[in-house]
Amino acid sequence: MKNVARRALLTTIRVTVCLMLLLLVVICWRESQLPPDHRIEDYKLYLEAFKVILIGFGVALLGILVPAIFTEEQNNFERLKESRTAYSEAKTGVEYLPLRLCTLSLQDAAILVQSVHVHKHQAELYDELRQWLERKSGGNPEKEDPAIWGEKTYRKLSAIRKILEAHAASWDKLSPDARLKLLAVENQATEGPSETGS
Repeated sequence: MKNVARRALLTTIRVTVCLMLLLLVVICWRESQLPPDHRIEDYKLYLEAFKVILIGFGVALLGILVPAIFTEEQNNFERLKESRTAYSEAKTGVEYLPLRLCTLSLQDAAILVQSVHVHKHQAELYDELRQWLERKSGGNPEKEDPAIWGEKTYRKLSAIRKILEAHAASWDKLSPDARLKLLAVENQATEGPSETGS
């Protein structure tokens, strides 16, 4: 939509400039043809033509800019909502992951971890992520940085994935309580040195 509005705006400007130049050519030509006593009426005519061109330009400008601005604001609002949803799904998914995993089979647990990882990536696609992090940071600049948030989230997911891998043979036999205790180790793992990954 932006390209359409831009093209329409450029076309409107070109047409207006062409009409103004045409008016100037007509004025110059008529000035050389008419005696001075007839020029007052012509000046009134030129002024009216000038007003028509300017009013037409103003109306066309409003007709282009108002819908374009409205559409852009609507798109920005939709993007803001989408970014909020993506961040919320990632953040909530990570926070409740141990509790949800302790009730799932290994297969379903692996699918859930992968799903939360995808939500993390989706949240990182939006520039608005910083805005959502700032709201939850409590004034802590480190918590406002999307790169730091992404790395910490990755480390948590990676630690949980490694726990599932390490206990793949026994996961389905463990009680939810035993699984939850294993997943509690995830908090210790994420406090350690940063891993490279996504």
